[in-house]
Amino acid sequence: MLPRNLGTDDSQHGMWQQLSDGVPTVAGFAGLCSRFIAGLVQPPARLSPEANAILCASADRGVIEIRVSKDSFDSLDRFIAVCVEQSEEERLLFKQKSNPKQTLRFLEGFRELCQAGLVMHHAQKDFSLTVAGFEAAEALDRTDFADLLGFAEDVAY
Repeated sequence: MLPRNLGTDDSQHGMWQQLSDGVPTVAGFAGLCSRFIAGLVQPPARLSPEANAILCASADRGVIEIRVSKDSFDSLDRFIAVCVEQSEEERLLFKQKSNPKQTLRFLEGFRELCQAGLVMHHAQKDFSLTVAGFEAAEALDRTDFADLLGFAEDVAY
């Protein structure tokens, strides 16, 4: 007799949960940060405007999170995005459902920051600027990136 629930493999549940939380992408960013610390990657020749905008946005607190809304109905709402802490209650989310390409440019900019050693990984989806990241952010003129900073949506904690 065939067992009930044929085809259900409980060992796959953990993998699917990790995929729905964006673990492979977050782990890739974290790995890039650690490879920079170990001297195994070369920083990019220059940072994109999006990477610089993330630096400007995070200059005060230095706290960056990679966010995903895995339970949203719309596929574009489920995109992973860069979120910068402005205060204990306020965040800037670099994501617009109407502009997925630009949302992905900010993710690419975040990757550049990881590769450049300007960001380090702490735990799960939590990252921060490094000392070099704070110094790079302080050297930028926020007004040069006002349009890109305007892309971000204010979100409550």
